[in-house]
Amino acid sequence: MSSTKTPSSTLSPPVLKSLKLNSSGLGQSATSKEQPAPVSSKLQAPTLSTLKISTPKFSSPKLATPKLSFSLGGDNSTITTKPSSAKPSSKLSTPKLNFSLGETITKPNLKPAAWSPSATPLVLVKRESETHDSMSFTFAAADQALFDFKPGQFVTLAVKIENKTHYRAYSISSAPQQKQLRLTIKRVPDGLVSNWLADNLSIGDSLSALNIAGQFNSSDCKHKSKLLLISAGCGITPVMSIAKTLLAHNSDADIEFLHCARDKDNVIFHDEMQTLLTQYSNFKVQLLLENSDGFASFSANDNTNEKTNSRALSHQTGMVSADVIRQLYPDLNQRTIFLCGPVGFMKAVENIAQESDFDMANFFQESFTPAADNKQQDQISSGATETSVMLHVPDFAVEAEVIQGSLLLDALEKHGVPVIGACRAGVCGSCKCKVTKGSVTSTSTETLTEEDVEQGFVLACSSTLRDDVTVALS
Repeated sequence: MSSTKTPSSTLSPPVLKSLKLNSSGLGQSATSKEQPAPVSSKLQAPTLSTLKISTPKFSSPKLATPKLSFSLGGDNSTITTKPSSAKPSSKLSTPKLNFSLGETITKPNLKPAAWSPSATPLVLVKRESETHDSMSFTFAAADQALFDFKPGQFVTLAVKIENKTHYRAYSISSAPQQKQLRLTIKRVPDGLVSNWLADNLSIGDSLSALNIAGQFNSSDCKHKSKLLLISAGCGITPVMSIAKTLLAHNSDADIEFLHCARDKDNVIFHDEMQTLLTQYSNFKVQLLLENSDGFASFSANDNTNEKTNSRALSHQTGMVSADVIRQLYPDLNQRTIFLCGPVGFMKAVENIAQESDFDMANFFQESFTPAADNKQQDQISSGATETSVMLHVPDFAVEAEVIQGSLLLDALEKHGVPVIGACRAGVCGSCKCKVTKGSVTSTSTETLTEEDVEQGFVLACSSTLRDDVTVALS
């Protein structure tokens, strides 16, 4: 059979003699005298004795066998078709299927969604002891979301104990934009929620949370590149979050860290601070220990984790002094101070700063006393007397006789008003309520605006009852 492709137009056609078609097919020329050949069942090739034809060779068309390549883990561009070089066959070749493992799928980098406290609970994934009376709890979101917050802020937990939900706020000790959230909690005498968490919360348990908040943070509080971070006891938790974030994202930061504790065994994050020292040359830590003959310090260049300063430093019930601050930080006025710790400690540091003519616009502090139960709160209400006053909460049909000078928060909780006392230290604002009649004495207006105060809003955890009052939560 002839090729289906047409010869090139440059090929001269040969001169052909006329052929006579006989009974056997293509046969002799018309002038031949020979007898016809016997009929054969096979097709005889014509004898072209007097004709020599030179025809170009054309490759026979053939169906290209597709090569199918299936890749597991690769992209979608690996399916190809390629003509085969094998000889044509009357059988249709079976496609070869190649499976490849180990290639990676290239996907766009999508930023995980931020954690939503109202929609997703916290799941405990790790717990570890920091000191004999403090423990770090590491949580992950059930949907693996990122925890987006400002370094230094706190989260309010809802903890159910004996069928009653208690709210407490705890500072975050981890850095933001991670899939894990770390809270470091210290046991306190008669501390209802803190002690329950230490004794009962296990890996895999979940807790609900209300929100992340707090004005004490390194994002909203404008600061210099030179900082002095000061903490005592469990006040180190928000300050550690600030330090870790600044070190990771601000190479120009010059960070001095002063932490005060009873002794080395009571230093929370002792090993973590040592690790940071070896990683960052712009980070220095000084430990002021109450039960120590001298000043203990960490240095990345030291051969040991602790050494005693050659000059003895004075200690007064664990409080820092003006002499200590002047000796350690001669460039104090060039820095921004972030301070967190017990109330008395913070007041002492604030006085030292003021006596040193420090620009208080660069001074930021947060008092975060560990939450206690109602019994301890009653003791805190030192102004309480035997005189009674009336408490009215119309929204919840409460009309009760309470002790004058007692905490408004205690009185509300005692009579079943669903107020949230998270920090119980006047810093989180969760117990904000409005005194519509009567008066209270307030020691903190931390989260209240001037307009709030003018309208009668107070923080129940920081307000004591002076006379008969009427209160609204909204």
